Amino acid sequence: YKTTFSVEELPIGTLFLDLGKVSLMAKVKINGQSAGGLWTPPYRVDVTPFVKSGKNTFEIEVVNNWTNRLIGDARLPAQQRKLRPHTSGGNANRHLEESGLLGPVVLLK
Repeated sequence: YKTTFSVEELPIGTLFLDLGKVSLMAKVKINGQSAGGLWTPPYRVDVTPFVKSGKNTFEIEVVNNWTNRLIGDARLPAQQRKLRPHTSGGNANRHLEESGLLGPVVLLK
């Protein structure tokens, strides 16, 4: 996920980027710099050193869960599958688990 936003004047104090709900893990970059990785609630990271006056870019990379990968692969024709799991986790009839950046994403002071 990637977005830009502008800050006219930097507020005094600490700024946090709160990702809300994330399933499963996330890595956050602000203006091309790593602000950290998150794998447990609260999915919140201090972005104070990275946010600047003017235009800013947030990049959030989210890791899907392995179960969804197995299910997705099992739904492909056999010749297109990339995985050969030793378990039955890749049942094509299972529902995919909630995954991704579910938010809401907010900048907190």
